[in-house]
Amino acid sequence: MSKLFFCLLLLLATDGSCFKFAVGGGRWGGGMRPAGRSSTSGCRAAPSRWLCKLKYSTKTSPVETESSADLLSLGFINESDNYKEASRLYRRTIFTSDDWLTFRSTERLFSNLSTMFTSGIIRGLWVEVGVVTLTALLAYFTNAAILNGLIPDVPRDGTFMLALPTLPFQLSSPALALLLVFRTNTVYARWNEARCNWMRIEHLCSNIARQGMSYLEKEYREEHARRVVALSHVLKDHFRHDPDEEQKLKSKLTQLLGRKESERIMSSSVRPVQALADITRIVRRSQEIDGSTKARFDLHLDELTSAWVACDRLQKMPVPLVYTRHTGRFLALWILLLPFALVKELGDSFLMVPVCSLVGVFFFGIEELGVQIEEPFSILPLEDYVDCIERNVRQLLSYDQEKPSDPVVGEDAEPWN
Repeated sequence: MSKLFFCLLLLLATDGSCFKFAVGGGRWGGGMRPAGRSSTSGCRAAPSRWLCKLKYSTKTSPVETESSADLLSLGFINESDNYKEASRLYRRTIFTSDDWLTFRSTERLFSNLSTMFTSGIIRGLWVEVGVVTLTALLAYFTNAAILNGLIPDVPRDGTFMLALPTLPFQLSSPALALLLVFRTNTVYARWNEARCNWMRIEHLCSNIARQGMSYLEKEYREEHARRVVALSHVLKDHFRHDPDEEQKLKSKLTQLLGRKESERIMSSSVRPVQALADITRIVRRSQEIDGSTKARFDLHLDELTSAWVACDRLQKMPVPLVYTRHTGRFLALWILLLPFALVKELGDSFLMVPVCSLVGVFFFGIEELGVQIEEPFSILPLEDYVDCIERNVRQLLSYDQEKPSDPVVGEDAEPWN
């Protein structure tokens, strides 16, 4: 029996990785990215025999797996990863006034509980929770066999059981909680920074378009407006890296700028730089703008570039992998060994199995929340930001094309004292 327990520990400690991060090694090592587009920001980790590269797709096509380990070719692992990536499409939330009313309603408690098992996070954890459940079943049936005398040469009086003391878990649980909290706070800060930067991009694009309507010659205004909208679409594609969106971007650029200009931007090695340079050229061509106005244009373009580069930094630089890996190993070993610590607390009660599964759901769920929002751009509603930019620019252009007239306060307006 001691050999069985030792083998279990050896399996968990092999390669210094826990089950989750060994099986999902592509997330940390080669980086999970859509097929068909190379990544300049992929993580380079130390080679490992568990390391795999997963190419995900939001469609129903099977996942391609490159690995020397047979375990990693299991279909249910690929299915779980496919589901997690596809579910990110439904996390791009924009609230309205009605949504806030529903969100504040007391009914949310019952709604959250009733939808617990249809939650995307929980459904995406079925592999991890399944392993925890199997470990709990192993602990339960092994100790039940010992207590019922089904294992020869092992006393059935409870002096020998496949169990661990609870004290190490009590001492280590605060450290685990701190690691999870610090990581969750850090990745939320990344998500919030990305959101604020994109709101900044939305504001700056609208402001640059407004300045163009105010100061550029009439023959340049529409082209300027179209190129500002094109820049927003290029930035969205730059941070999504979705091969399915490539053709849509090309079609949109063709609609805005024409086929030749679309192909020129699409062929650029860094498309946002090309789109920014095109806007700068229009401002530089203008003969009616004085030096101070051009300087204000340049200042806003510089701020826009800074917001884009800040987003680029978030995409290329994850939370330090040593922190993420250590937290993952700590969490997985803690959860997987927990059933053996609960044996003495719950005895031969089968209640131990669902208790361990529930604890696994909550702890792995906290860790999974961090994983899901660490890369924020595939869950931020970038489409809504870009659509808002286009609506604003179109509205500004329509005002400019109307017959000019000075706004006058009506005579029936209430007087101010």
